[in-house]
Amino acid sequence: MTTPLELARAFVSAVEGRDADAAAALCADEVEVMLPGAETPLRGREGVRQMIRMSPSFLQSPRSEAAQGLEAQVTTLIRFPGAWANYTTWRFETDGELIRRLTFALRAAN
Repeated sequence: MTTPLELARAFVSAVEGRDADAAAALCADEVEVMLPGAETPLRGREGVRQMIRMSPSFLQSPRSEAAQGLEAQVTTLIRFPGAWANYTTWRFETDGELIRRLTFALRAAN
């Protein structure tokens, strides 16, 4: 059995590597991804792929992580050199095997 924190780490790593298929493989078929400011979630594994394809290339470094039950949280510092930086808190809801829902909280770093 994979832990929620292992799933979260693997997902964040896949996003950083821009590996849309690897990230999608960690998710349930009906996964929901709620992007900051969006009114409706991206849905399904194709929604995960879409999220990665539309995001800019950035530098990312881990800051903290936590898990409780079937949920995990990873906070990273994301930098787009010369433009912006923010702390992104990724919140993962899992079923113990796959990611079912992903939400984000952003906080300016500069």
